[in-house]
Amino acid sequence: MNGNVQQKSLLRASQTNLTITRVLEIILLFLAGVLAIVLHERLRNPISIPGHHGIEFMAIILAVRLSSKIKWASGISALGIGIFILFPVLGFKDPMVGFNYMLPCLFIDIVYNFMPAKKYRNIMLIVAAGLGYMLIPVSRLIVTVSTGYPYSSFLKYGFVKPMITFMLFGILGGLLGTGIFNIGKKLFSKK
Repeated sequence: MNGNVQQKSLLRASQTNLTITRVLEIILLFLAGVLAIVLHERLRNPISIPGHHGIEFMAIILAVRLSSKIKWASGISALGIGIFILFPVLGFKDPMVGFNYMLPCLFIDIVYNFMPAKKYRNIMLIVAAGLGYMLIPVSRLIVTVSTGYPYSSFLKYGFVKPMITFMLFGILGGLLGTGIFNIGKKLFSKK
């Protein structure tokens, strides 16, 4: 009776709980990406401003990035976006849409993981959300210039306005996502 058997069984039980928790977290991150792209496609607001879906898209991506301890959490959400777009349920016509909407997620992870200062983390992530969401029209511009594929936002508004509005809506989404995370953190820490 030296206690070795009990320690091994307790360790095994805690490892199993940790594994189950990690798998559930990965599934939730994946589903957050699916939710972000479904909301983007299904919320059709006729406001005629390019990039206006950046608010909900970047809010979801940044809130789950801040909530997770997984190093490449937004990358898992990007995987959810990429895989879900392969199914013709949403009716995307752009062949690069999966790649375009995975870019902001990957950019958020890079900024989050290699951020030098934790002091201004929220401000840096809010700006990164804007820059990340602006990568969508940047990648579209590269596709347009290299292949001639016409994007309607460039035909309607030129190249500059989509860049600016995507960045502004991405910043608003980053602000909302950071706010949601901070409010949720305060609510759950009181319990």
